[in-house]
Amino acid sequence: MLLTTGYCNCESCCGWTTNEFGNPVYNYGKLKGRPKIVGLTSTGTVAKRGTVAADPKFLPMGTRLIVPGYGFGRVEDIGGAIKGKHIDLWFPSHEEAKRWGRRTIPVVIRGK
Repeated sequence: MLLTTGYCNCESCCGWTTNEFGNPVYNYGKLKGRPKIVGLTSTGTVAKRGTVAADPKFLPMGTRLIVPGYGFGRVEDIGGAIKGKHIDLWFPSHEEAKRWGRRTIPVVIRGK
């Protein structure tokens, strides 16, 4: 069983804001104020349906998953608040991410 939460590319979900020039920048953490490419994962892929953010100490990058009610996923990102048995599932809109919400479900871990 894993805790799953929905996320999208928005400022609220991904911790970015805009600077005085209107460009996206990280809003907090060690990269605060640095440029942010919205929608780009920590592995350099573009976030899309099936993109999963996880704690790499628990699920290494590239791990494939089957998530009931969501489908197939692959760990391609790291979430700042994601620790241990918790994953974030990417959705194309904030409304879809909110509809998913937080669910503890039996996720199948398929390996790399």
